[in-house]
Amino acid sequence: MYFHESEVIAAENQDLRQVVEEVDEMLATIFTAAPLRPGDFSCKLACDMNQVAAVFDLLAEQDVLLAEGMVECGRCQNLMSAAAFREACDDGDDFECSSCERPIRPSTPVTTVYRMTAETLARPRPAVATPEVESALHEFDQYSSVFRRLAQIWVIKHEGRMILMKDAVGLRHLSRLLAEPERIIPAAFLIAAEAGIDPRILAGTSEKVIDDQAMAEYKQKYAELEEELKEAENRNDQGRIPKLQAELDAIGTQIISASGFGGKTREKSDAERARKNVSTSVTRAIDSIRDEHPRLGKHLHNSVSRGLALRYAPEHDPGWLT
Repeated sequence: MYFHESEVIAAENQDLRQVVEEVDEMLATIFTAAPLRPGDFSCKLACDMNQVAAVFDLLAEQDVLLAEGMVECGRCQNLMSAAAFREACDDGDDFECSSCERPIRPSTPVTTVYRMTAETLARPRPAVATPEVESALHEFDQYSSVFRRLAQIWVIKHEGRMILMKDAVGLRHLSRLLAEPERIIPAAFLIAAEAGIDPRILAGTSEKVIDDQAMAEYKQKYAELEEELKEAENRNDQGRIPKLQAELDAIGTQIISASGFGGKTREKSDAERARKNVSTSVTRAIDSIRDEHPRLGKHLHNSVSRGLALRYAPEHDPGWLT
């Protein structure tokens, strides 16, 4: 399932498991702040509306959804606060639709609609499998541990549980580490592999290939992006963070590939930049995995060392298919 809370609900309510699975997949597909109605889900999924409403209520208890009492305009279907409607009725005041100004009768029923909470929407958007990915998943049934990318989707399986995640730089770094347990891999080499450049450039075996002015412009842009990323992280802007990190990685690669690690005045700053970029990307990827698969997230957190060089050193190697 796409939301780990759904797994908890399904385990505790076996009679609702099928409905939970179908609702979970539909929520992952739409992933929106728009109002959600059990009746709409019931029609599309051919499920009993009362069962869908029960699942919605359980998701609300898990803070995935927020339940709101609303009244609906019969003319334009605009939704308005039930609390404001009741207050007007109690005071004997007229209540009109805030959109089309049609009077709302006191006998108008109050209905419950649901929305995804801000905390839910702040998570990385769930990766929903395409038919091509779904057909490929059957090939992984024989493997206990999978960490493989299919197009823009990562298929990750561990201890019998499978999750799907959208592509990210940190996941690509992790895949390289999992493919070679115990091997110490310099952060610079991971950047080189991602950028498709010769790792020897990052070891300082090439001369500087751009002039000082161009290098200064690269570094100025890098500093500006760092400030933007810091601001986005402070605001928990999950829409901007991955994009800004990818831009930072790309410009960091340009700086490193142009100047190398051998320059006496730049060696420390370039090495630190590589360490920071890769460590941040890997940490963010592990945190995202932990949101969807807590046990795997804990395993990776404890097994992946980060710094100028990285290493995957588990107590027990699951034997990853990468």
